[in-house]
Amino acid sequence: LHAVGGGPLLVSGGRVILDPGREGFRADVTAGRHARTAVGLKADGRVVLIAAEGGRDGRGPGLTLTELANLMLQLGCKAAMNLDGGGSTTLVVQGEVVNACADGFPRAVSNALVVIPRRPNGNGKG
Repeated sequence: LHAVGGGPLLVSGGRVILDPGREGFRADVTAGRHARTAVGLKADGRVVLIAAEGGRDGRGPGLTLTELANLMLQLGCKAAMNLDGGGSTTLVVQGEVVNACADGFPRAVSNALVVIPRRPNGNGKG
């Protein structure tokens, strides 16, 4: 069983299906431009991860959810979901934070998506 919590759903069946109100998300979470985090899946099984800077830190305008959904579609995602954004948007590569955090500093976040490359034989065991 694999599960990820997030929302709203951005893309399903290769098309934008954004409807945050129907999913119970408040406008203060979904409206406007903010730093955003999203995960998507391409038809070939490849995963797309997005960490978009912006919002309060003045480093950029951020993205609306509609812009994020369209970006995921342009990147070839057949399915995509918004994750926790704003000050929680953090991209860490080899132990280093590589994005500008919307709060000006990394926020304590209790969940993460972790990407680990497969071993050469493809089963992760050797």
